[in-house]
Amino acid sequence: MDANLYDKLVARIPLFKTLTRDDLDRIVRISRLVKIKPEIQVVKEGTGANSMYILVEGEVRVEKTVPGLPGMTHLANIKAPSVFGEMSLIDGSPRSATVTSNSDAVLLIVDFSSFQRLRRSYAPAAFKILRELAFTLCNRLDEKAEIVNKVLENPEGTMGKLDDMFETGRPL
Repeated sequence: MDANLYDKLVARIPLFKTLTRDDLDRIVRISRLVKIKPEIQVVKEGTGANSMYILVEGEVRVEKTVPGLPGMTHLANIKAPSVFGEMSLIDGSPRSATVTSNSDAVLLIVDFSSFQRLRRSYAPAAFKILRELAFTLCNRLDEKAEIVNKVLENPEGTMGKLDDMFETGRPL
């Protein structure tokens, strides 16, 4: 792998920060880089998970079907650099949300089957990626716990906001 490309990827994508040039080369070989336009659905809720996505450039939005509410409920906007669909590398469960591009975007798509072959061969790259994903998931869990704590500190106020959200369809 070209030294400049390696330096750019490691500097831009936190998931790669512990990878050597050799490690990153192995991950890039099992991945594909794609450019997409705005309003392209990247992942659809409920479908099979066969890859993880690394958002190199651009922004995507995450939406989910909520029983009792019409249409999709907006959960978050994700800006590069970031990762989504990472659970596919861990458990292959169906997608939990729909992800659509908000802008022109560049994605590095890591194939599930190829990653599992890499992991089964005990390649350090696979285990370094899994370790970084564990940190990412723990951080997200901490953020969610903080939200739950805020809800529990002021349940009446939060319920009022939820009522507004259900009536207007806008996120909190």
